[in-house]
This record gives sequence, structure tokens and C-alpha cells, in this order.
Amino acid sequence: MVIEIENLRLRFPEAEERRFDRLNISIRQGEKVLLLGPSGSGKSTLLNLLGGNIPRSMDIPFKADVLTVDPKAAYVFQDPDSQFTMPTVGEELAFILENRRIPRPEMGGMMEDALRAVGLRVEFTMAINDLSGGMKQRLAIASALLQGADTLLLDEPTSMLDEAAVTDLWGTLQDVWHDKTVVIVEHRVNEIWNKVDRVILMDAAGQLIIDEAPEAVMRDHIELLNDYGVWHPHSWDYAPVFETVGPRDEAVIEVRDMKLARGGRTLLNIDALNVKKGEWLTIEGENGTGKTTLMLAILKLIKSEGHIHVNGRRVKKTKDIAGTVYPVFQNPELQFMTNKVFDEVFINLEMHYPRDEAERRCAALLERIGLRHVSHLHPLEISTGQKRRLSVVTAAGGVPEVIIFDEPTFGLDQKLSFELLKMFNELVEEGVTVIMITHDSEIKKRYPSRRLIIEEGQLKEIRGAGHA
Repeated sequence: MVIEIENLRLRFPEAEERRFDRLNISIRQGEKVLLLGPSGSGKSTLLNLLGGNIPRSMDIPFKADVLTVDPKAAYVFQDPDSQFTMPTVGEELAFILENRRIPRPEMGGMMEDALRAVGLRVEFTMAINDLSGGMKQRLAIASALLQGADTLLLDEPTSMLDEAAVTDLWGTLQDVWHDKTVVIVEHRVNEIWNKVDRVILMDAAGQLIIDEAPEAVMRDHIELLNDYGVWHPHSWDYAPVFETVGPRDEAVIEVRDMKLARGGRTLLNIDALNVKKGEWLTIEGENGTGKTTLMLAILKLIKSEGHIHVNGRRVKKTKDIAGTVYPVFQNPELQFMTNKVFDEVFINLEMHYPRDEAERRCAALLERIGLRHVSHLHPLEISTGQKRRLSVVTAAGGVPEVIIFDEPTFGLDQKLSFELLKMFNELVEEGVTVIMITHDSEIKKRYPSRRLIIEEGQLKEIRGAGHA
């Protein structure tokens, strides 16, 4: 066995109960395993244990009667920023090859092959900070491939990729993983469901519920998958259905003659964009086209040419739209301000309601999105999926006129994604404008009242789309 775990017990600091209380898992050399579980069930923690990050760089107490892992496993983190150590693409890849003692004359070709394999077309001199989230994810996977490891641990490797890139990526990985052991945590499972040998389902406490072949899981356990709220190939058959309320006539955001640049090149030109009150709008496009950059420009967090008006008033600085336009960033950690999950939501609510009412609403919101049990923890102590939910509900509690969500459902299980979609629809019904950057094809075709796409440096409307 390349991976052998017997009687694993683990407890997070401040947690009342154990995680993985007497967990047993065996994975043979060359097996491909898909690991499923509700958000916060410990999937990423288990990968960190298998990759040696616990206890090497994460101080989480655990015990196990047997713990056999591959010390040279290549790990792709859920947040790609957390694994980069160098400033540029070329330096990051070269650093890996230097550690493998690859002769310098051979490095360039190997680095080019790795970038080509993951579809990342950038110069070696490109600053990693200038890459989009999806481009960073591709770089992280290229880095893992260059390690030449026999074991790959992939934590949400496609969460920020566009649909075409997801298909290409899994095709590439399938070409190179024949003799490798691969453990995957993934919510976008359609592309890989029939490419793995086993599907393992854990419950919210990290206990093993299912460990079977993928075809057997779909044949015998689809109701159980729905009960635990995890994604499977037929998840969208169970999605919420509601009529999206049409937008009002008045514009809440107006953009004129905008030009956006990144890395010294023009990224996007917008002659005119009007966003109406009560509109559910999606902004779509391939990785690196400028979706997040547009969001930052509207918020005046980066420089851009052109004019932006909100409710008819010219926006010159970020403070001009404070309380009116609320962002939810791709990385939720960027906007946490307090030391407790409860307080993170409460501080927005108490600006609009009496204290008792604010506390009641805060508790109800946290209960609705499954965070009540971690309300006493620091926001940085909860899982990535829980952080995502916290950032979304914090925005909803702020009573803004516009919320701009950047990939709000990435890293979330089926149950919680559907709950957030219901919440977004309720916001729209109340007259809030929802702007959503997303790669999820099902969300795009089912819910927005209008769809925009960035192509060839232009923002275009997808005609015939929308549900207004």
C-alpha cells in the first residue's frame, strides 16, 4: 500500500469533538480515488495529512496506529497562492527543477512542456501576482507535474478554471497519471467520475460512509449522496427552480469609456455598461480575460480610464460607494475584519438593526449556511468552503444595493451551493442587484436575468440568454 491509515484520531484546536475518529483508509499504488464530503468535513485536512503538511507545517494534534504516506507526494493546494514561493512563473518552475537537480540546459524545455500541458500561455518572466485565479491554478498543476512525483494530491484543482480548461486539464492528467497514485478532492466531478477507481464519501465528522467503484455509487447510493449534499453527475436534477424577478428600469451602475490594462497590455474596453436595480447579472469569459479586473475597477481598487457612476453619482474613490456596492472576493480571507465568525456577520447587521434584532438575524444566517457550530472560531480557523460561505453571508447581511460575487460557489458542496442560490434569488426579489462572476455552466443557464461575456477584449451581451 502506498497510503495506509489505521485508527486515525484528530482534533482541531478549540474543537469540541474529534475529526476522523478512528478512520481507516488504504490506497494501493496506481489507484485513482475521488474523495467526497460536505463542506468542512475535513477533506483538505486529510490531504494535508497524506502530503505530510500535517505535522510538518500545520500544528494539528493527531494520533494513528498506522500512518503510511508518500513523503515525496506532489500537492496542489485549494488556494494556489499558498504554494508559490517565487515572484515569477519561470522562477517558480525552475526552483522545482533545481531541487530535483535537473541540469540547467534541460530546464527550459521541461518548463515549456509543463505550461503547454496545462494550457497556460505566458512568458517565464510573468509575475505570478499578475495572473488570474484560474491561471494561478494552472501554474500550480504545472508545478506539481514537474515534481515527477509518484503520488498526486489534488485539492479542488479546477475550481477557478473555465469549462474548456477543465476538460483539457483532466485529459492532460489522464495522459500522465497511468502509474501514479492520485487522490482528488473535487466538486466539479462530471469530467472525472468515470476516470477514477474508487469514490470515498465522508460525513460531516470525517467518518467513512461509502468506499466503492463510481458506477456502484451512482447505482446504489444516489439518495445518500443527496442526503450528504455532495456533488455527483446528476446533482443539477435536484437544483432549486424559481422565477427570477425582472430588473427595474433605473440603472444603479453606469460605466462609460472604460479601458483596463494588466501587465502593460490593454485587457478590456467598455464603451457603455448599464446595470439595473434588481438585476441578476453574470460576467463570463475564459481565464485571464479580465473578469475580476473589471470587478476591481468598478470598486475603484485599481486604476482605469473612463467614468463610473453609482445611483447617478460619479465614483472617484472606493469610499464613494461604501455601503452601496459590496464585493465578495475570490479569496475570502482578504475581507475578514474580526476575530470571530459571529462578529464578522454581526458588525454589518448592527449598522441597520437594533442589537437584539441584529443578533437574532446573525444567528439565523449562520444557521442557514451551516456555520452556527463554528460561530465562536476565528474566521481563519475554519475550512476554505466555510470561509467562502462566511464571506457571502457577510455581504448579504450588509444590506447593500449591489453585491459583486467572484466565484461565490467554488469549493462548496451541492447542498450549500443550492442554499446560496436561493439566498441570491431572495436578494434579487428584494431589489438588490447581484453581479456574479462564474464559470459554472449550470448556474449561467438557469438563473441570471442577463449574461455578459468578455471576448477579444470586449464586453458583450449573450443574446437570448437570461430568465427575466
